[in-house]
Amino acid sequence: MKKCLLLLFAVCLTACSSTHSTKYYQLTASNDRAVTTASTSVLGQQPKVLWVETINLPDALAGSGIAFQTSEVQYRLAEQNLWASPLDQQLQQSLVTNLSNLMPNWLVTNTLPDGDPDSLTVTVTAFQGRWDGHALVQGYWLYHHHTDILRQPFTIVVPLQGNGYGELVKVLSKAWYQASQQIATQINL
Repeated sequence: MKKCLLLLFAVCLTACSSTHSTKYYQLTASNDRAVTTASTSVLGQQPKVLWVETINLPDALAGSGIAFQTSEVQYRLAEQNLWASPLDQQLQQSLVTNLSNLMPNWLVTNTLPDGDPDSLTVTVTAFQGRWDGHALVQGYWLYHHHTDILRQPFTIVVPLQGNGYGELVKVLSKAWYQASQQIATQINL
């Protein structure tokens, strides 16, 4: 009986000492971003309004694990390197902030305002690190202006400067900002 208890204690102690702590990550602000500015309007005129809808993600990216593509057809979802909050929420909030900075004459919001605002729907099909040392952000967006609809794909590939999930999240943040720049440029045409 004592031997069984000692063996059980040893197994528990070994299991406890070999566990790795879980790390949580949040998208970062890019160094080249300006401080968020309020939309400007001329007295008596309201700024243009853009409603950024919920970001659509495939099931593999909608989980809490950070995705890494290990080959052309194989993926790994981290079990101990997780998003601090749901990725779709982080992407939406980051996009609202980015577009607010890039389009200062617009009121960009993730809350449906009154009236008939322009809207932006984004579907992200890839948001991961890759085996070749790059981060990939890919998808498409739909911009609705009254009855007009503009659909544009985006593919951003950014090289990783170092190793680890922290570096990957920084580069994914940078790539997402570049996607935001593309969207702002097209909407402001």
